[in-house]
Amino acid sequence: MQIRCYRCGWSFAVKKEEAAFALQALEETGGTHYDSNCPRCRHSNRISLEQLRKAAPRSTDEPITEDPHDAVEVDTSDQELETQEAGLETEDPEAEAESEDSAPAE
Repeated sequence: MQIRCYRCGWSFAVKKEEAAFALQALEETGGTHYDSNCPRCRHSNRISLEQLRKAAPRSTDEPITEDPHDAVEVDTSDQELETQEAGLETEDPEAEAESEDSAPAE
């Protein structure tokens, strides 16, 4: 989560773990914002509860809804090719016998 200092304008990052910890602490205590200090000027910057909710990683309690558009398609072209090659190598034994009978006898 990127934050811009309100005093000096320096942009700095708040880690997801820090955002999750702050969110948990704020929900337990009923707070409305988290104070993050700028690494450059040490000014305290307020991060709202809403911003923390957006930046925090998703908890495992929430159900994960899968989007059907994100489904991964399996490439079966290699499997089909192997099956076709195997079919060419082991032809039908009756077909082999017929081809031997139709061959001219010497």
